[in-house]
Amino acid sequence: MSDSITVRKMQFEFSDEMELVFIEHDPELSFLFLGTWMLLPYLEPYLMRTMRKALSERQDEIGNSSLIHDMQQFCSQEGQHYQQHAKANEIILSIMPEASRLTMVGLLENIESQYKSFSAEQPLEWNLAYAEGFEAYTAAGARTQMELRVFDYMTNPIRDLMLWHIMEELEHRTVAFDAYEALGRGYLYRLRYGVWAQKHFVGLGRQLTAIMLQAFPELVTAHDDAEARRIREAHRKVYLKRTMKNLIGIYMPWYSPGRLKMPPMYEEARAEYDRRALSTAT
Repeated sequence: MSDSITVRKMQFEFSDEMELVFIEHDPELSFLFLGTWMLLPYLEPYLMRTMRKALSERQDEIGNSSLIHDMQQFCSQEGQHYQQHAKANEIILSIMPEASRLTMVGLLENIESQYKSFSAEQPLEWNLAYAEGFEAYTAAGARTQMELRVFDYMTNPIRDLMLWHIMEELEHRTVAFDAYEALGRGYLYRLRYGVWAQKHFVGLGRQLTAIMLQAFPELVTAHDDAEARRIREAHRKVYLKRTMKNLIGIYMPWYSPGRLKMPPMYEEARAEYDRRALSTAT
């Protein structure tokens, strides 16, 4: 059973003076997130197209009014996510050196083309398997981040954007899985193309991250002292171990995101962003 999915219309303020190394002592991990997030304004509309196509063409087969509602809410949440990330991306691109910016824009245009071709050329079941593979992967990572409270080592405004986003990723964690279960082709097909989706996403993220690292070498160097290396290596060992534990479960035949135990920080974040969304609305 899914949690209630709330569409929160948030507003985050980004400036060209914001700290790009927003994870304390860790420029590589900071740029991994920032680089990967560059593709969200193309990936998340693709996820929305997939859900909307399922609702448009095969709603009768879904037959579950709660799931239909959740799929609609999923699209609304993802729409909010990519719009806010697009604002941050625009700032980051504006402060990049010209050569890096042109390389990034060229890659982003290619990424947009890929996702549009998936929507146009692949069957709905394939796109649902991609969506579920991506959502399972990000939910595993989001649980790790909240379980280890990595946000305690981050700075705003990027911390704020990330915490809101991953909280809502966990809130709608069941939707892509349930949509695939209703309309897909079973476990083995889901596993095959879900894993392909994860490799595709991670591969794109690495390419985008490499451009970020090349664009801001001085920020990497500034955090390359012995103490910073000691701190980030200690954090990464714990992070990797917990992430692997959470990831293994998503590949099992009995995996069901509705049965996942949510960390305490999840409910803390839900309450905080509910309050802020209500305050903004009024």
